[in-house]
Amino acid sequence: MSKSSLQTVGRGLFCLVLLVALLAPAPEASAAAKPYVEKEPSRGFHLFLRPRKKAPEAQWAYVQDLDRAGKTRAAARQALALRIYWPHSPEAPQAQMLYARLLERRNHPQEAFDAYQHLLEHYAGHFEFNEVVDRQMQIAKTLMERKKGKFLFLPGFAAPERAIPLFDKIVASAPEGRHAAEAYYLTGVANQRIYEYDKAIDAFFTALNRFPDGEFAEKSAYAQAQCHIDISNDAPNDNRALDTARAACVLFLQRYPESTRRAAIEADLARIHDRQSRNAFALAQYYDRILRKPGAALIEYQSFVSLFPDDAQAPAARARIEQLKAHDNATEK
Repeated sequence: MSKSSLQTVGRGLFCLVLLVALLAPAPEASAAAKPYVEKEPSRGFHLFLRPRKKAPEAQWAYVQDLDRAGKTRAAARQALALRIYWPHSPEAPQAQMLYARLLERRNHPQEAFDAYQHLLEHYAGHFEFNEVVDRQMQIAKTLMERKKGKFLFLPGFAAPERAIPLFDKIVASAPEGRHAAEAYYLTGVANQRIYEYDKAIDAFFTALNRFPDGEFAEKSAYAQAQCHIDISNDAPNDNRALDTARAACVLFLQRYPESTRRAAIEADLARIHDRQSRNAFALAQYYDRILRKPGAALIEYQSFVSLFPDDAQAPAARARIEQLKAHDNATEK
């Protein structure tokens, strides 16, 4: 091939490459022109929930317009639609936050709590964490006190147990957070109100031992003692329950000797002491008069006098001890 032919072919190739380069779109311009596309279409099927706009940016602007216009129900639905159809878009965390706030505003506390929880579990780092947990704590406390089943003139009934799983989630999200001690304490209070004393005691114990210097430590210790007292009241003849209640009261006084609740605990201790003495004397009389076992009765009377020397029944117990001893001596002779 001649030199002129090579030059002609070279010029042709150069023109071809130049033409291709001119016709190809610029990479930056192409990327800017592309709309947002959700890469993971795991949104499920939602028959009655569709976004009104075709891109998350436009949808978010539409949601904000609805909110400003006071159309809270429509704004909440469209915010939820944005989060569901474009869950990985930059607008999704903002939409989810607004959705939770709108549910609160529309007086749907359980749904609002769940919406905040979704934010915590899926969009960490895209919002103020403490603000969300603060809102959840307020919702849980409100739900704990709110009566259920109100209808016309019916006042409804308390259902504090509804708040327990909410407090559990708050503690799971922020185990060392500023609401953890209160969440444990209120879990105990809720269980105490529905007579789940064992669960209440566990919650109070956790609050007291994990946060011994916190503002809910003394409250938890006092409430724990009250739970043991309530258990002993439900089983008046259970000496083990009485012993445990007494120990809880003594422990409270040892930990908080200057507490304003000291007088109440001391009064509870006095009542426990009276019940223990009555039970001990009744047991001795049972062996003495019902079973007619003087040996066992003597042991129980002696135990009673040893434990309760100043009790009103102590003189009668001492007199009976002397009688039983004299009977034993006469029998031996």
